[in-house]
Amino acid sequence: MKKKLTTISFCLLFSVIISLILVNGVRAVTFADPLGKEGNLITIANTLIKGALGVTGVLALIAFIWGGIEWLISAGDTKRIQKGKDMMTWAVLGLLVIFGSYAILNLVFTILSPA
Repeated sequence: MKKKLTTISFCLLFSVIISLILVNGVRAVTFADPLGKEGNLITIANTLIKGALGVTGVLALIAFIWGGIEWLISAGDTKRIQKGKDMMTWAVLGLLVIFGSYAILNLVFTILSPA
């Protein structure tokens, strides 16, 4: 249990560090208005929902990778192989749901946003 918690903590810390490096890069950070000059409720909701979908997409990708690692280190144990396969399958289904909801919400927000 302690080993599993340590591994999960390490993966979470690693993903946070990598995402901070990718977001910030080596350029200077500027604080621009993320909503533009006309930030209304639809724009705020759009930004928040797309951000939440991005976070869930990252979590699904981490689950897929975790399932692959579980499968690789199973050492022939059929239960662990099946657990890894199941985790990868559910992660792919989760990603499909996330991409589908992103497409639908993008369409809805395009229709609702002022011209």
